[in-house]
Amino acid sequence: MSTRTRLLQVGAALVVLALGAAPFLANASDHLDAPALGGLTNSSGDFAPHSEHGDRDLADLYVFQGHDASRTVLAMTSNPAINLFGGTFGPNVRYIFNVDRTGDAVQDLAYVVTFDGGAPGHQAYTVTRYSGANATSLAHGVWWGSGSTAGSGLARLKGDGRAFAGVRSDPFFFDLTGFEGSVFGIGSDRLGSSPTDFFAPLNVDAIVLEVPDDQLGGKIGVWAETQYWANGTWTRSDQVGRPAINTVFNNALVDPHAGTTKNQFNATPPSQQRTAFGGKFRSNIIATLTNINAALGTGHADYTAGQAAGIADILLPDVLTYDTSTRAVGPLDGRALADDVIDIELGLTTNGSVPSDGVGPHADYGSTFPYLGSPH
Repeated sequence: MSTRTRLLQVGAALVVLALGAAPFLANASDHLDAPALGGLTNSSGDFAPHSEHGDRDLADLYVFQGHDASRTVLAMTSNPAINLFGGTFGPNVRYIFNVDRTGDAVQDLAYVVTFDGGAPGHQAYTVTRYSGANATSLAHGVWWGSGSTAGSGLARLKGDGRAFAGVRSDPFFFDLTGFEGSVFGIGSDRLGSSPTDFFAPLNVDAIVLEVPDDQLGGKIGVWAETQYWANGTWTRSDQVGRPAINTVFNNALVDPHAGTTKNQFNATPPSQQRTAFGGKFRSNIIATLTNINAALGTGHADYTAGQAAGIADILLPDVLTYDTSTRAVGPLDGRALADDVIDIELGLTTNGSVPSDGVGPHADYGSTFPYLGSPH
């Protein structure tokens, strides 16, 4: 089988799972999590998996300790399966790392990365730092550093920081076909029988910052966000904190308007997520957790309403919390590249009925900056 054919199969499986063929747990990251970012069909209704706005589509967020324990790494990936769909960093897109220092799910600090319209692999980028009220308004920031995706993609930042922007290997790992077989009875593969990581050959666009801990604070909350410029204004497009919240819980089984809800979730600030739209996001989490095993026919008990409500109040707001004095253990204290969030979230969401997909971390993570593996 050719590499191109393999990638097409991987890409099709990813989009099918993430956008509706399997509404639960199908993609424990944020790849193509909402209709505004991709789709399954073309305008004629033909089956045509595609990335609608890959440059705005966040795949994953990672926050972890650098190789120097006094430094923290912030990494976001976008443009899922860029070696399948193509694309660049958007010249009209702001890529934002939001940092909450006080626990109120409102950003007190923001690092914003913007790009010019250069050709793939030759885009200049600028990192701007915003603090205080400006972290929310993005009205007045301080130039923090500049670089280019050409060559190494590396740049130095003010305050002894580092930056990287460019194409890297997708660090996410998951046995898609085994999951389909075990949970949905599709095909002959089963979890644990012959684990295959379908994300292994895929690439993503990556932005990685490494800064001293004292720039961020001690116990922080982080979420990544994209905004795009259109019609004279900046519009929220995508956001991600902990992996899979929007992908998994705003699903068609519990919400007949799941596609609209996914788009709304991506545009709702974390501080408003428990109550926005009449509390719909929280209600969807509770409904999913109290019905998932019955819907999938696993024979395992679902959570009670009280248990589900407690979990919902942990998962919302969708912010990746991290103590910068520790080594990350995701998804409740940061998220390192090798953290097996799939196993954690399979077990959590199914109340223990599906404990693992049998796939482990990739072998190409680096021990030094920028940590993500070289592109395939």
